[in-house]
Parts: sequence; C-alpha cells; structure tokens
Amino acid sequence: MKVMRASSFWRDLKGIIDYFDNVKEESAALRFIDALDGTIDSIGEHPDLGSPWESSRPRREALRFRLVKGFENHLVVYCRRDQHVYLLRVLHGSQNLDGV
Repeated sequence: MKVMRASSFWRDLKGIIDYFDNVKEESAALRFIDALDGTIDSIGEHPDLGSPWESSRPRREALRFRLVKGFENHLVVYCRRDQHVYLLRVLHGSQNLDGV
C-alpha cells in the first residue's frame, strides 16, 4: 500500500528530532528514526491493525494510530483511503491530543 506523509507529519518529526538534538541525544534520534521507519513499514503492510482513534468528532472516525516500537510514548496517527495510507501526525503521548 502506498504511504503518503502530510506536512503536519513532517513538522512533528522535525520537532521530535530537534528535541533529541537539544538534549544532546543524537543516538536516540537515530534510533527513533529507525524505529519510526519500521513502524511506517508495518502500517503500510497492515494498516487495519492500528488502534482506532477515539473521538467524539465524526470527521476523525477513520483515524487510527500505532505506537512507535521502542518509543512507546510516541505514536503515529494515520488514515487509510483506498490503496493509500496517509500519515497525519507523529506525536509524543504527553502532548494535548485533543487537537489531532
């Protein structure tokens, strides 16, 4: 399945990498990118295995998420449409997730 990344996904990823850089954890940033790539590959192969995103907003009913393996405080929010998977966000669980 073709995986597409939204601009919000790239902004989130930049923020996470910048955080690792600011706390002098360059090796953690590299491990995170590897783990994220593995998670994205898994989403592309099995998009329906992600957990449904619970929201009272009807527009968000199609959203799903997966935890980043090895970085379980981070999650990838995505949706599936036809033969495409759209990665919308990559977030830390401590963030306010209501705005997703």
